[in-house]
Amino acid sequence: MQDRRAEQRFRVNEIGSVAIDEHTNIPCLIYDQSSIGVRLTMVDTSGVPDTFVLFGDRFPGARICTAAWRTSEEIGAFFDQPAERIALTA
Repeated sequence: MQDRRAEQRFRVNEIGSVAIDEHTNIPCLIYDQSSIGVRLTMVDTSGVPDTFVLFGDRFPGARICTAAWRTSEEIGAFFDQPAERIALTA
């Protein structure tokens, strides 16, 4: 099977959280990341809106993301602004 990804992914496996609103965060695992997006795993994705704010130690601040696909336990999302490539290898 041919890999058709636009950017190489890097395995991350770090804890993060998705902000639903100013009072509600859902814990997640940042499974992998590329310069243009991220794959998250969590117990249930049904409460996550199509556009959300992602927090994680690997980001200098919050990242705004837009979901590209989802299953009941995973979300693949694009960053609204691409990450710096150098940050992926650190």
